[in-house]
Amino acid sequence: MFKYLVMLLIVIQVTYAEQSSFLAKTLKVDDQVWIGGQPNKQDFSELAADGITAVINTRSAIEMKRLSFIEVEQAAKNNMTYDLLEIGYGHPYSPVKLDEFNNLMEAHKGKNILLHCRSGNRATQLYTAWLIKYQDKTVPEALKIIGSEETEINHAVKVLLGR
Repeated sequence: MFKYLVMLLIVIQVTYAEQSSFLAKTLKVDDQVWIGGQPNKQDFSELAADGITAVINTRSAIEMKRLSFIEVEQAAKNNMTYDLLEIGYGHPYSPVKLDEFNNLMEAHKGKNILLHCRSGNRATQLYTAWLIKYQDKTVPEALKIIGSEETEINHAVKVLLGR
C-alpha cells in the first residue's frame, strides 16, 4: 500500500510540475522557438531559467496596456531581448508584417525565442507564413510543423503571404 502511495505522490508531483511550467503550455515548433499565449509576470523568471533569451510579442500596444505589468520590463529584468510586432487592433496582417518578422527572426538567430500573442493564434499564423515564405516549406510541411490537421492555410496566413 505504501509503495502505491509513493508512486501516486510522484505522479502528482510530475503532473503539477508539468502544469505549472509555462513552456509546457506552449507549442515547440523548432529547436529554439516556442509559440504560446500571454505569459504572466512570474513566468518571465521561469522562461529565463529555461533558456529563453528573446521574446517576440505580436499583441498590440493597446492590448499590452491592459496587463497588470509591463512586459518589456520583465524581459529586461530577466536579460531577454524584447520585440513588439503589433498585429491586430489597427495593425492588420500584411506582407510587410511578415517581412518585419523575418528581420526579427534573423536578428535572433541562435537564440531561444518565445513568440506569443494573447492566445497563440496570431503568433502561429505569423510563424506559419514565415515557414512558407522564408524557410521554403510547402503548405503541408508548414501546417505539420505547427501541429495543424488542416490541409489549407487560413485567410490570415494568405494575407501575410500577399495571396
